[in-house]
Amino acid sequence: MSKMTVTKMLLWMVLSLMVACNKDVETISPVPEVQTVHYRASIRTDVDTRATLGEGMVYKYANGDRVYLESEDGTLYGFLDMEDAGDVGKHEASFAGILTYVGTLPRDPDPPVNLVLVSGTDDLHTVTDGKVDAVSAGSYGLDTWAPSLEDAVSRLSHFTGSGHLMDGSFTLQQQSSFLRCSVNMTPGQAPVGRVITARLLNGSVPLREVSVAVTQAGKLPFVFAFLGGGVSLENAKLVIEWTDAENTDQSKDFTVADQTLAANTYYTISRYTYSYDGFCITAISNGTTIKFNYDGIQYSVDYGDTWIPYSAQFTLNAGEAAWIKGNRTNYKNSSGDQYGTPSTNPIFEANKKCYISGNIMSLLADKDNLSESAFHGAFSKGSNTAVTYIDIHPDNPLILPVTQLASQCYMQMFRNCTSLTRAPRFRVEGTAFRCCYNMFRQCSNLVDVSGIELPAMTLTQDCYRELLRQCTKVKTAPILPAKTLVTECYRQMFSQSGVTTIICLATDISATRCLNEWMSGVPSKGTFYKAPGVDYPRDPNGIPSGWTVVEYTE
Repeated sequence: MSKMTVTKMLLWMVLSLMVACNKDVETISPVPEVQTVHYRASIRTDVDTRATLGEGMVYKYANGDRVYLESEDGTLYGFLDMEDAGDVGKHEASFAGILTYVGTLPRDPDPPVNLVLVSGTDDLHTVTDGKVDAVSAGSYGLDTWAPSLEDAVSRLSHFTGSGHLMDGSFTLQQQSSFLRCSVNMTPGQAPVGRVITARLLNGSVPLREVSVAVTQAGKLPFVFAFLGGGVSLENAKLVIEWTDAENTDQSKDFTVADQTLAANTYYTISRYTYSYDGFCITAISNGTTIKFNYDGIQYSVDYGDTWIPYSAQFTLNAGEAAWIKGNRTNYKNSSGDQYGTPSTNPIFEANKKCYISGNIMSLLADKDNLSESAFHGAFSKGSNTAVTYIDIHPDNPLILPVTQLASQCYMQMFRNCTSLTRAPRFRVEGTAFRCCYNMFRQCSNLVDVSGIELPAMTLTQDCYRELLRQCTKVKTAPILPAKTLVTECYRQMFSQSGVTTIICLATDISATRCLNEWMSGVPSKGTFYKAPGVDYPRDPNGIPSGWTVVEYTE
C-alpha cells in the first residue's frame, strides 16, 4: 500500500473518529479548539500552463516552493512542503505538512479545499497568523516588474487549485498573465548603465512603470504581470523616456494592440526606437556563424548606425542581430533545369538555427521594385538538401512588401526549409509567371501561414503552383478569391499538405490543368467552401471524396 493511500486512510479515520465522538457530548470530553493532522498530497501544475519557458511551456517546481491549503470554511489550513528534492524541475510533486484544525469539528470528513502555490521568491503572498492573505490585483504595483519571463513567473505567478481533502491529488492553474516587453535601441541611445523609464498606459490611465538600468547595450527587456489577466488594453501605449549622450531628454511612444489579457498566457511586444527596418538575422544560440554566398552585401551589428562590407563569415551570440542590405538585382539560386530547382547557394548559411525578420527588399539594388527571379531559391538548397537553420522571428515577421509580383520572383524561395514554422508576411495583388511556384514546398514543419494573403483577381500561368506542397502541418489555406483560373495556376497547390479547410471562389475552372492534383494527398476529411452554383470535380483532380462541400457566403 502506498504512503499516499495510508495517509488518506489515517486522515479519514482520524476525522471520522472525531466526528463520531462529537455526536455524544454528554459522555465525552469537549473537542479541543485547536488540533493538527499530518497530510500528504500529489500536486501538479496544469499541463496547459504557458507561463514558463521550457519543456512544454509548463511551470516547473523550484526549491522553496510550498502549497498553502485551506478549507472553504477556513477551519482547516496549513502549509505543505515539497517532500522529494528530486521533484524540483518537474511539474508534478509530492507535498506534505501539518494541517491545523480550529473550531467546531466539521461533520464532513472530506471538506472542499482551496490551494495556492507560494514559491520561495514569491512577491505576491504574505502570511498572517499562519494563513496566506488573499492576493488582489493591487498586489502588482505600478513599480512591480521583472527583467525576464522566467523571473516574472517565479516571483509574480499566482497558481491556485481546488478539490476535496480526501482526494490527495490536485491540479493548480496559472492565474497570472504576463506582458513581455522588448525595446531595442542603438547602443548609443542605451549604453550599459543608462537608466531608462518605461510606462504602460491604457489611454491616459497608468498601468505599470519601470525604471531600469540597461545591462546590455541597446537592449531593454522587462515583464509586467497582471493577476488573472485583469485588464483590457484599449488605446494603450508604451512610453520610453531616457537621456541621450548629450544629456538631452528623449521619449518615444509605441502603440500596443488592443487585446484582453488572459490568465495562463504571456504576450510579447517588441519595439524599436531606430528607423532601419531592413532584413535582419538574429542568433538564438551563442557561436552562430553567418556566411553569405553573394557579393554586394553589407551588414551592421549596431542597429544600422555603421555598415561593414561583407568579406568573411562572422559570429553572433544569442540575442545578437545583424542587419543586412545589398545592391544586387536578384539572388537567383538555380541549377538551371527547366523547373529552376535551387542549387546549393542560398543567400546565407548558418551553423545554428537563427531567426530572419524585417523588410526583404533591403537586399536589392531597387528597394521598391521586384525584378525577375529576385528571390528565386533565395533560402533553399534544393529538393535533396534540407535547410535546418532558419525560421521567421516570432515577434518580428519577415516582410515581403511588394504586392505586384514579377516572373519567378519568389519561385522555390523556401523550398525544403524544414526548420521554417512561420511564413513571411506578404500580400499578392498582381501575379506573374511562376511568381510563387513551389515557394514553400517540403517545408514540413511550417504551421503558421496566417501572414499570406492572396487577393489577386487576375492569375497567370503556374502562379501558385505547388505553393504549399508537402507542408504537412499547415491546416488552413489562404482564401482564393479569383473568379477565373488559368493554366496550371493551382496545380498541386496543396498536394500532400495537412490542409483541411479551403475557400475557393472561382467560377470558371475550365483552364488546362488548373486543378490537376491540387488536393491530392491531403487529409481524407475536410471542408471545402465554394462559390454558389459551381460544380468542382472530385478525386483525383478535384475535391477529395471524403470532404464536405459548402457554398460560401461572405
